[in-house]
Amino acid sequence: MKKIKIEYKLFLLFGVAFIGMIFLAHKALSVSEENITSTRTLFENSTTIQSLQEHYIEPLNLLREMSLSLVMSPNESFRRSIEQELISSIAKLDERFLSLDPESQTAWQEYLRLLNQTRLYVSQGFEEGAFVNANTTERTRYYELLERLKALQSKEITQAKGNFAHIQERAKILKYEVILAVVILSILVFLLGYFLSRHIVSSILTLQEGLQDFFDYLERKIPRPKPISLQSRDELEEMSKLLNHNILKAARDIEQDILFVENAISVVTQLKSGHLSSRLETMAQAHELKLLKNVINDMIDNLESKIKEEIEKRSEQEKLLIQQSKLASMGEMIGNIAHQWRQPLSELGAILMNLQVKHHFKDLTEETFKAQVERTNEITAFMSHTISDFQNFFTPSKIKEPFSVRLACEKAIAIIEASLRYHNIILEFRERGDRIAYGYPNEYSQVVLNILSNAKDALISREISHPRIHIELINGKNYSVVKIEDNAGGIRAHPMEKIFEPYFTTKHSRQGTGIGLYMSKMIIEKNMDGIITVENTAEGARFKIKIR
Repeated sequence: MKKIKIEYKLFLLFGVAFIGMIFLAHKALSVSEENITSTRTLFENSTTIQSLQEHYIEPLNLLREMSLSLVMSPNESFRRSIEQELISSIAKLDERFLSLDPESQTAWQEYLRLLNQTRLYVSQGFEEGAFVNANTTERTRYYELLERLKALQSKEITQAKGNFAHIQERAKILKYEVILAVVILSILVFLLGYFLSRHIVSSILTLQEGLQDFFDYLERKIPRPKPISLQSRDELEEMSKLLNHNILKAARDIEQDILFVENAISVVTQLKSGHLSSRLETMAQAHELKLLKNVINDMIDNLESKIKEEIEKRSEQEKLLIQQSKLASMGEMIGNIAHQWRQPLSELGAILMNLQVKHHFKDLTEETFKAQVERTNEITAFMSHTISDFQNFFTPSKIKEPFSVRLACEKAIAIIEASLRYHNIILEFRERGDRIAYGYPNEYSQVVLNILSNAKDALISREISHPRIHIELINGKNYSVVKIEDNAGGIRAHPMEKIFEPYFTTKHSRQGTGIGLYMSKMIIEKNMDGIITVENTAEGARFKIKIR
């Protein structure tokens, strides 16, 4: 058995199983054919019995009733009608009795003769003779014919019973034959399959043990995998030889690759420490590891220059962002200064015009001149103070310090208040307590100013009929929350968080740079460990600034 190849072993097993299946199929077909034949015979018996009842006995009963009705009919009209039905029924029965045995045909002809005699008596007006004939001789022949037909039915029923009993007996015999054949073939296939599968499974288990040793070696559980020892002279023995060769080669390659990985880990560890002079020197066997070696060495060669290049790029980007933010703030500052100076400049113009008129009409007194000069000095001092306020506002805080959130908000409001009044925008500031926060006060005020400026631009560009900005300061247990809400119709961006990305703006390219909200988020969340969020309300947008 060991010298037979696996394919022949399996062919033998499947061959025996196939022959057994053919034999069982033949037996099953035989049983099926016999059952079909027997069932057909029973069906024919039942059909014959039904035919005798439907085509002979029942029409004969009807014929007998019509004969009696003919004898007892009250007038000629009824007799003619019955006579027509008799003729039709006699013709059908006469044709049907031709298919029965001669004895039944003779009995039918005898009864038909007597029936015709009754009809003759009726046609001749001899009712007494017709009545006597119908109730004596004709009736006797009728019952004899009926008994004959019932005898035929009984014969068919007896034959059907015999056929059914034969079918039952034959089915029992075939059942035992099939069971015996199944048992014998099952035992044969089981024994043959047991011995074949036992040999194959034994060989497979040996291969499995050898592979398990190799896997244990891969997991570093054993120092070296054991060679697979299999003496079966079939495909599994050839497989074991091939596996032994490949396992030995793989073990050598793995040991070499392990050395390479250890060297790579050492190089990476040195890279983490900032030493860029290390290189991978150990050779690897795997093609991928060879590629990795080249990639790592090339990466190390270019890493330092790329790091410097990336740092320079990031520095340039940060400088660009800061510069753009400064330019945007400068534009806002100039606009706000213009609104702050608009009224004082108008007043100065009026004073100079008044002085010119009085001087022209020789009505300028020294007291008037001194009073106007003093008023002019007050206005210029106010304008100078405004410039100082703006200058101090846009000066960045260098270090974190405690500051009043309320005062920081009021400082931002003071910068933009004149511009809001110019555009008829109502600003409401509601404070419920104050809090001393820790951070950069000027930067915080700039964040509030950025949000107020964006709200102002939205209200102006969308031409809101009753523009309004509402600021609410809430002092919580651990946080100070400032809510800034407008009625400009909300932020039209999806998702809404995109407004905090650099260079993203919903304004026209000439009106916005997309830097303000990005810098605001950096100031609050990165520099002051706070949170800034935005959401749309029923009327507009609501910003929340939360800091400790």
